[in-house]
Amino acid sequence: MRDPAAVRRPSPATWRIGDGLPPAGPFIALVPGAEAPLIALTLPAALKGVAREDVARRQALDRLGPGLDVRPVRLDGAGDWSRVAVAERMQVLRWRGALGPAAARCRGLVPDYFALPAAPGLWVIESDRDGVMARLGPVDGFAAEPALAGRMLTLALAEARAGGALPQAVLLRGETASAFAPLFKGLPLVSRSADLPEGLHPRVMALGEAAVDFARDPRADADGVEARIRRLVWPVLLVALGALGWAAAQGLGIARDRAAAAAVQAETLAAVRRDLLPSGPILDLERQVMREIERRRAAVLPAVAAQGPLDLLRQAAPVLAGAEVQAVTLGADGLSVEVSVADFQALDAVIGALGAAGLVARPSRSAIDPGGGVGATLALEGAP
Repeated sequence: MRDPAAVRRPSPATWRIGDGLPPAGPFIALVPGAEAPLIALTLPAALKGVAREDVARRQALDRLGPGLDVRPVRLDGAGDWSRVAVAERMQVLRWRGALGPAAARCRGLVPDYFALPAAPGLWVIESDRDGVMARLGPVDGFAAEPALAGRMLTLALAEARAGGALPQAVLLRGETASAFAPLFKGLPLVSRSADLPEGLHPRVMALGEAAVDFARDPRADADGVEARIRRLVWPVLLVALGALGWAAAQGLGIARDRAAAAAVQAETLAAVRRDLLPSGPILDLERQVMREIERRRAAVLPAVAAQGPLDLLRQAAPVLAGAEVQAVTLGADGLSVEVSVADFQALDAVIGALGAAGLVARPSRSAIDPGGGVGATLALEGAP
């Protein structure tokens, strides 16, 4: 008899946002993967569940800046996941608004590269005139313009080769996918799933990809559940405390804490009234103080439109396509790119071209490579 647990429900239909009308029934909306990239994080193995999500979210926001929605990539029920999908919060709101009346039938807003088939040991590249999508095994993928996609695939192959994790086969799909064939020299290349080697059976959205969902806010859902549980637990807890006979002592401690909190709050309000908000009602202390600080800061500093690392990388991609990019690093000090060019004159040309594209490229290292050419590390910033 067949195990019922082995029977998988068919996945809902998929619909790319902006591509005609949504399906009539339940569906998964695909959002542009270039605007919802995957970020690899370093997470302690002991962290699980909500604690792991909280640490991952803080790491992603510390690295890329505020204003982002972060979703854990927990595929096939893995508890030791280490990647998150990130997208700008305003863009997420636009995606949700694009669903219109079909929002009730939408089962998730998922990056489009997760709609590619996946299997361990298989890389799938789909390329056409609109761009490139790649699924590098079950838990990795991206979408990008062709020039940037070529660089990213080159780096991914170098990392896989260094780690002894080269794919067993590469599936090239789409009218322009053959342009990437030279990158995979020596690896089995196929253009149809039926031609894959024995043992590779790719499946589409069968690993829980729909859970990487920007349509819902899991933190808000968790807070709502926690609030409901708290409303149920507190009465029972108070009865138990009274039955054990130490409710009086507990009440006394709470009273002392409240008195101390009231004193601190009074001092805080006095300081705020004296230094920041001399008049008007104070309804949300933290928000009003931050707003007043930002207002005063804006009055003395010129307004500068903040550019995130992803924006800088997209802006620099057309220029860097003409150089040999060795590595791209997102660190606490911003975005840096390691390039290799023919000589210092070529390096000056790359820096000048980045400046013409509206970027400031500051070389933090430049030297003649032993094998010839010049290697340099460029720190990229938006032009003032």
